[in-house]
Amino acid sequence: MSDAQSRLREIPQVSALLEEPRLLALLAGRRRRWLLGIIQHELAALRTRLPGEKGAVRGREQLLNEVVEAVDKKYHEMIAPAWTRVLNATGVVVHTNLGRSNLPAVAADAVRTVAGANSDLEFDLVSGTRGHRGRRVEAKAALLAGAEDALVVNNNAAALWLAVRYLASGGRVVISRGEVVAIGGSFRIHEILAETGCELVEVGTTNRTTCDDYAAAMIPGAVLLKVHRSNFELTGFTAETTLAELVDLARETGGKVIYDAGSGALYPMANLGLPAGETELHEDVAVGCDLVTCSGDKLLGGCQAGIVLGSEATIAALRKHPMRRAFRVDKMTLAALDAVLGLYLAAEDLPELPTLRMLAATPGELEERAGVLLRELTPLAPAGWQGAVVSADGSVGGGAFSAARVVSRLVLWAAPKSELEICHRLLRAGDPALVGRMSQDGLGIDMRTLSAGELPLVVAAFQRAWSLLAGGDLQHGGSEAQ
Repeated sequence: MSDAQSRLREIPQVSALLEEPRLLALLAGRRRRWLLGIIQHELAALRTRLPGEKGAVRGREQLLNEVVEAVDKKYHEMIAPAWTRVLNATGVVVHTNLGRSNLPAVAADAVRTVAGANSDLEFDLVSGTRGHRGRRVEAKAALLAGAEDALVVNNNAAALWLAVRYLASGGRVVISRGEVVAIGGSFRIHEILAETGCELVEVGTTNRTTCDDYAAAMIPGAVLLKVHRSNFELTGFTAETTLAELVDLARETGGKVIYDAGSGALYPMANLGLPAGETELHEDVAVGCDLVTCSGDKLLGGCQAGIVLGSEATIAALRKHPMRRAFRVDKMTLAALDAVLGLYLAAEDLPELPTLRMLAATPGELEERAGVLLRELTPLAPAGWQGAVVSADGSVGGGAFSAARVVSRLVLWAAPKSELEICHRLLRAGDPALVGRMSQDGLGIDMRTLSAGELPLVVAAFQRAWSLLAGGDLQHGGSEAQ
């Protein structure tokens, strides 16, 4: 018998595991069905792994214990929450990988309330008949943007797809080559548009597209599409056709204009010290576009959603589109967006939204907050670790103001590189996890993306990580600490 066959013969049977005393409590009731699947998965993994192992053949009892431990671990992983709270110390305000904008307390409360209770989601309480989902929320969005009407869908990709599919009806869509963008891991504008069945015509060049380039590709009924450049900027020898010029061209040639505004600002970002150039939604609508689309969870500061703005007639047609149901949002999204839009409507100036408040924080405020954190952490720091408050540049994130640097303050820790890297892994393995900024200068904790209320959690996270680092007990740091 070969060594590989000897190893495989020691794999315990499924029946032995189902009768294993240490698993009987877990296998009780309806859990047995899905835990059986986990047991089978672990045994299959053993069959794949064992033949290639080196060293002595492990006995059946040893392998049984290994599978029992793996099943028990997997059970507790499955019943635990599938997400971990993260303390964002990266300096990226709208961090796509960390969930983008944080909801204000009033929006989180609204979601919690509506999630656990019935609501008039699609019920008209006055007439006692079926009502229109999201109508009052959409009315608020339209009012803030100066549009006749609005439609809320589940994200901006859906909003753009629906807008193009309806207005182009499979016909020609003209777009600048400089605006055929790719965002994040999977959003590529030309692939989204291809799924609408339209004829996509790219005009101009990457760096220069004039109004004449668009005009040369126009035919009656064509759609002119302008897309906000997210995550990059064009500089140097460039030319760009304005939204107003595209609207004029469409009127002259019998075409339509759609503008994908990207982040969907409802507040003048220049008031927060950001560069001029990003328009607000009411300005985009006022130019005369047929439809404007935007995201709800970027600079708007709300939840994941897509908003389409346009005339009453056009939005009414979008509501009747067969794909609209596939893109609709649930009651929790509507409750969150409603609360956020309500803050904009009620605010005399800057709404109480975490994203905007983070961007509005002054260097002096961040300096003071960093000083508080440094004073708390310094007595806890391991020998050889030196902390200091330093100036640094953060970013807006979410595809907006890609070239703008936002001045911030870091609590920067200098220590041996290996200790810094292990500490950062331990911080990421905590609950809540903490994600900071690693550089050649050290491990930085950016104050712009941390609220004052999160500072005690940051202190506790470092205390835990430093304790594990000092004791060499990296096993309790999770898989990231290995």
